[in-house]
Amino acid sequence: MKGGKAPRGRSGGSDRGGIRKRGAAKRVDRDGDLAMDAGSAEGRGKRARGNSSRSAATGPRAQTRDRALNAIQKAIASNSDSQANIRQGGRGSNLEQVSVQGWKQSKAASNRDGGIESLITFLEKKLNSPDSKAGSRARITKSRVEGDAFIVSIRPELLDRMLKMNGFSFAGATLTIQTYDPSTNGLDQAMLSEVSQNGSTPSAADTKSKMTAILSKRYFQQQKLLNLSKLGSDPDLLAMGIFNSTSTESKFFPALMKVWEMNFDSTTARREAVESVSLADNQLANITVITTLAQTFPDLKNLDLSNNNFKDSQSLIGWRWKFRNLEFLDLTGTPFSADPAFKDTMLKWYPKLRFLNNTEVRTAEEVAAQKKTPIPVQAPHFQDESQIAENFVKVFFVGYDNNRADLLKGVYDNNSTFSLNVNTTAPRAQQTDTATWDPYIKKSRNLLKINHLPARMSRAFVGAEKILELWNTLPQTRHPDIGTHPEEWLIECFPIPGLPDPSGQSATGVGGLLIMVHGKFEEINGPKVDLRSFDRTFILGPGGGMGGIRVINDILCLRAHGGHEAWMLEQPTVPATQPGQPPVQSQVAPPAAPDSYGMPAPGKPETQLQQEQLVMQISAKTGMTPQYSEMALSGNGWNIDAALKNFQELKTQGQLPPEAFLPGAV
Repeated sequence: MKGGKAPRGRSGGSDRGGIRKRGAAKRVDRDGDLAMDAGSAEGRGKRARGNSSRSAATGPRAQTRDRALNAIQKAIASNSDSQANIRQGGRGSNLEQVSVQGWKQSKAASNRDGGIESLITFLEKKLNSPDSKAGSRARITKSRVEGDAFIVSIRPELLDRMLKMNGFSFAGATLTIQTYDPSTNGLDQAMLSEVSQNGSTPSAADTKSKMTAILSKRYFQQQKLLNLSKLGSDPDLLAMGIFNSTSTESKFFPALMKVWEMNFDSTTARREAVESVSLADNQLANITVITTLAQTFPDLKNLDLSNNNFKDSQSLIGWRWKFRNLEFLDLTGTPFSADPAFKDTMLKWYPKLRFLNNTEVRTAEEVAAQKKTPIPVQAPHFQDESQIAENFVKVFFVGYDNNRADLLKGVYDNNSTFSLNVNTTAPRAQQTDTATWDPYIKKSRNLLKINHLPARMSRAFVGAEKILELWNTLPQTRHPDIGTHPEEWLIECFPIPGLPDPSGQSATGVGGLLIMVHGKFEEINGPKVDLRSFDRTFILGPGGGMGGIRVINDILCLRAHGGHEAWMLEQPTVPATQPGQPPVQSQVAPPAAPDSYGMPAPGKPETQLQQEQLVMQISAKTGMTPQYSEMALSGNGWNIDAALKNFQELKTQGQLPPEAFLPGAV
């Protein structure tokens, strides 16, 4: 399996990035399965990598590390360390054979000879381009047609130049150029592509069946381990001819991952089935051909990449910011491990990483500490007069889910504007799949991607009639109930002056409200239900609609479901205050008590409301500011009697500073 742009020698070169087979064969048990503990004594000794020294550490950290090691290493034993390139050199002649496809879709295909002469002329011209440095003229000496492929024979020194022409345009068609090897026994790139697309032809079904059998031998259910080490020496893969050509080799791993996915009824079941993967001893130069592992197992905890040829961080760049739950990573035996920046780079890429190359690099406490945001999450600001915004929000989302036409008639008019945009790059929550954006993308007004002014203007919908036409094309939705699930909403409201007066009576404009709503909804597409996150911004002004208001502007931003943790307030972690000690300042103490403090509001959790009311009670009884009242309560487990007792003790001892009290309370 190729892993990079390593030189393509014709036989057994040691500089290729592909998976390479190893000399020793695995022992087979009575059932015909590969015995994963059948390595030689020498191999087992090398694989141990210092187990004797590690056995002395028996503390909690060592036990945690050993459990991670058990998940991968104790289920896998080594064979001998002899290595050779998996592709067999020499094709029976001094020429290299290359397959050219796509030419039958060109304009030249209508020629009397099917375009072959024109194709040969084109290929020879490109091989003899001015920037080439070949001493003699490049010629295609032999050629033949095999189905849709045109097989040409060239001198070995021309192979790299020919392969670089892959993707070139010939007479209006794109060419696919790859090395050709007849020993693949019919297992070609098209077949593997069909397997990865769940094809149903007999050949694809046979390939899928063989891959399923291989995966079953390499899966350890109890350890939740998928062992993909030493693929180059797997006798079943060698018998299939997987590694006999670059075309099958490049398609093999994505097809293998697709076959794995086909064996599960749900995404959740598939992800929970595997916590550990080993890709050790595959002689990979980079992860180009195995990058789909991150899509198949995004929640992986343990990953063994030891004894591969990764030279630097660029060899692994495709997995940067992937595997967000990775705790154990083994890259021993790789050149990258000697890089001075190796440890720091991996710690940046994987925030939960605890063990790197069998050494603890981060404690569980350090991992937990990273979850705290540098800027504490503040409670939402909701300044609403006469409950105008609150009533609007409660009515709006119920109407949008059930009767959009009536909603438009109630609060939109001929001057109301609506637009939507799709943010396809926003982070998604773990354990969720992103649904297709097809229903929205053609109407999306993402100004970062749409620069053409007419296109921008055409995606701003003005007037209730135009808005309804668009809304009728969008999928049906179901938002959570605000009353029963307030924690899943974040709603803020601000008064804004200077809005245009629809009656024309005020030259300086009228006052209105800016409402920002963040949440999620279920998108209903027949029997399928998808989950999305959204941000919706409204500008409300006076008008002739329901409640005397109208929607001036409505902007909807859609994202993959990302959860609601971003706006959850951190619970105070202030230790209990002991007599004789001043209260410890809380990081989440409110700077002041706003008008909505202690009052119910859309999006405010019930727990927060109760705590705010307790703060107001103790502040009234003690004369302390809301900040110190909150610290007294949180330091005593939110027990008001214990907080009052602690307050009296500290006040008697003179431990409370003057700024702890409201003006005039001392």
